[in-house]
Amino acid sequence: MPSPTPFKVHVPEAKLAEIRAGVARYKWFPAPANEQGFAYGMSTPVMQDIQRYWLDQYDWRAAEAELNRWPQFTAEVDGLPIHFVHVVGEAGGKRPLLITHGWPGSIYEFWQAIGPLAYPSEHGEKAEDAFDLIIPSLPGYGFSGKPASPLGQRATAAMWDKLMREVLGYPTYLAQGGDWGSMV
Repeated sequence: MPSPTPFKVHVPEAKLAEIRAGVARYKWFPAPANEQGFAYGMSTPVMQDIQRYWLDQYDWRAAEAELNRWPQFTAEVDGLPIHFVHVVGEAGGKRPLLITHGWPGSIYEFWQAIGPLAYPSEHGEKAEDAFDLIIPSLPGYGFSGKPASPLGQRATAAMWDKLMREVLGYPTYLAQGGDWGSMV
């Protein structure tokens, strides 16, 4: 198996400009004459406020920096590029923990838990309780490749086992999953 390749989220400025232009030129449907908040679905004025926020205030580069807070990688597993976060905790590889998100989620669900799990001494707990965290994006999610045909839980679990054992070299590991990820 090939070694993991470091990965950073980066959207080119030209793509951001294209997105901003599309948001700016959106043609709004007229609001219902008797619009009362959300009585008829999403409020047009609220959506227009969101549009203005995206155009005038939203800072994609700050969001990108937040997404790049933890070390990320890609590795090919069974011919499919798999994107994952890999944080070696302060216990130094003694407790690898594979965490799998569910649907319609993403690895970002775990962002706030990474620090306390990998570096518990920085959060008032014991350093020896630290985990190495491996948090892959399910196939077809986030920055992982899209499979040619649907994969079930068993196939995904086999891919995760290869990621853990063959790519990252962990002979044993713990696993946790939420929602669909709990079945992997």
